[in-house]
Amino acid sequence: MKKTAWKAFIDYEKEEDWLNSMSAKGLAFTDYFFFRYVFEDSRPGEYIYRIELLDNPPRHAESRRYLGFMAENGVEHVASWARWVYFRKRATDGSFDIYSDIDSRITHYKRILTLWLPLICVDLMLGLINFSNGVDSLFGNGNYGVYNLVIGVVLIALAAIIFFSWNSFRLKIRRLRQEKTLRE
Repeated sequence: MKKTAWKAFIDYEKEEDWLNSMSAKGLAFTDYFFFRYVFEDSRPGEYIYRIELLDNPPRHAESRRYLGFMAENGVEHVASWARWVYFRKRATDGSFDIYSDIDSRITHYKRILTLWLPLICVDLMLGLINFSNGVDSLFGNGNYGVYNLVIGVVLIALAAIIFFSWNSFRLKIRRLRQEKTLRE
């Protein structure tokens, strides 16, 4: 039987944990599209899930080669959204980690930082513009002042939420670099 869940995540690691907890409950993740997760019944803990942000979209030749490499190693590409890909591997095949060393983790976190930073800037800029227009409209006898204020506040809040996630990845990179220095 299929089950659909609607959920929003900013932190892919929390999303990954949630997918694995659903797997532990006997729900195998099968599809994703814009906050909509589709599951079907399976044996509890049958799959281990991992999420990765690729350098290029999944249809790009380099990404297709990488997805083929993963498939050759028993990893199934379950779903994609933009450059995010969802993988799973049968738990009976052993542990499943995409990043085997500190450098690969740092590289992945940097990709995420590069993705989020322009979004933070655009959200903040549009939020400030809307907020400013809202204030001008309210005092200048405009028609849409309240709407602009609300949209501005929502966009600024969204920029702040994404910024805190962005900053957490920046701090993870710092900790990984310190760990790498200690190991060397």
